[in-house]
Amino acid sequence: MASSQRREPAPPRARSTRHISWDALRVLGIIAVLAFHATFLAPQTLPGFDLPPGPLQMDFPFGASILIVISGYFAAMTIGKQPPLRWWFRRLARLLPAFWGAVVVIFVVTLLFAPEGLPRPAYGDLVGNLALVHTLLASVDYIDLSHWTVPVQVASFTAIALLAWRGRVRGRAATAVMWAVLLVPLAVRVLFMGPGMAVPQWLSMVMDGSGLNRAHLVVAGVAIYRWSKGRMSFAQLYCMLGVVLIAHDKHPPDGDSVIAFAVALVLICVAAYQPAWDLPFLTRLSRPIRWLAGISYGVYLMHYVIGTIVARRLADLGVPWWGWVPAFVGTAILLGWALTRWVEQPVFNLLTRRLDAAPAR
Repeated sequence: MASSQRREPAPPRARSTRHISWDALRVLGIIAVLAFHATFLAPQTLPGFDLPPGPLQMDFPFGASILIVISGYFAAMTIGKQPPLRWWFRRLARLLPAFWGAVVVIFVVTLLFAPEGLPRPAYGDLVGNLALVHTLLASVDYIDLSHWTVPVQVASFTAIALLAWRGRVRGRAATAVMWAVLLVPLAVRVLFMGPGMAVPQWLSMVMDGSGLNRAHLVVAGVAIYRWSKGRMSFAQLYCMLGVVLIAHDKHPPDGDSVIAFAVALVLICVAAYQPAWDLPFLTRLSRPIRWLAGISYGVYLMHYVIGTIVARRLADLGVPWWGWVPAFVGTAILLGWALTRWVEQPVFNLLTRRLDAAPAR
């Protein structure tokens, strides 16, 4: 007998608010990082490569800076959606386990397979990197040169969570804090750390070791978000990003491309103002763009040292640049996918499963 009860229709699936524009910007950032490191920085750090032709050497870094700006934008977007402590824990649960896994793998691979000329880190360096003091202490060598971004993000997420505690800093107070974070380190740099000045070690540690020299990148992302939501006028945004560009030029490291960084900032502003980009080539490439954007953090963590080792080994075998450069990039993508799939995602899910089930306070 047929049941007289009518089945309720299934609830409609929530439409995804993920936009291809942000994935495309993440891919732009990680491609810029790979291109700079594979074609320029790696051969400069470890000679012995058959170098690409001059026009194919990308010597203007900006990719890592753009990734931090995007991180700052989404930090500002998400901080108000849950209690600050929960937000902070989720951020670090996404950030640190993958970083720790990458540090250990890179350390082991370097000890076992590094070619002559590539420094081999000590166990003290391993501990220092795992403790996030590799940017703070000159006695601790980097396990991977690209890992300067992780302490910057940890410090910025901690500061944002503290400022958001109980909603004490918002509106004009938040704008004042952002200006202070921009102007105070810039004034210290110009007045006390200029060319030819004797800089005390403690001041160098406070400015460059703590990440204050890169705090303007996070401020840029937060400012763009607040402007996109009407919490900041365009004139305020224009002035603030102008100071961001000055800070980007004055703070180390030297050689950052301010022009390329400025162009990328404009693209981020466009994505914040109009996130839906219906460009034909983005639509056709949406699947690989989304896939690469999803593993971009893992690619960033794993690419430099191991990619350099693979590339140098191939160069020693006589493989020309058009062979070892793709090998560098392919190694980075493969290891980045593995780190994302086997470390970042499962550990994040494990750490946040009970947190998501607990009621918010």
